[in-house]
Amino acid sequence: MPRYPKNYKDVEYFVPGRKRRIAGSTVATRDFLAIVHEEHPTATIAQLRAIITDKTQYIRNPEAVEVLAVHIAAGYGDRIPDWGY
Repeated sequence: MPRYPKNYKDVEYFVPGRKRRIAGSTVATRDFLAIVHEEHPTATIAQLRAIITDKTQYIRNPEAVEVLAVHIAAGYGDRIPDWGY
């Protein structure tokens, strides 16, 4: 098994104006967020979080909710993300 540094994540998320990552996730979570963004291309990050947490539309994904919550806490909840594959 390879050794990974502490708090290692496969995918890192950055926001404009910051050099350091604000969140990290697995590749599967990145793909899930990209799929949800493709289905709702005009939704902001806060709206995507509301869509993901709706139990009638998606199965709960705590890691994806955490990534979106970090973006909202950083003040980027009203922006439309540019996530894709």
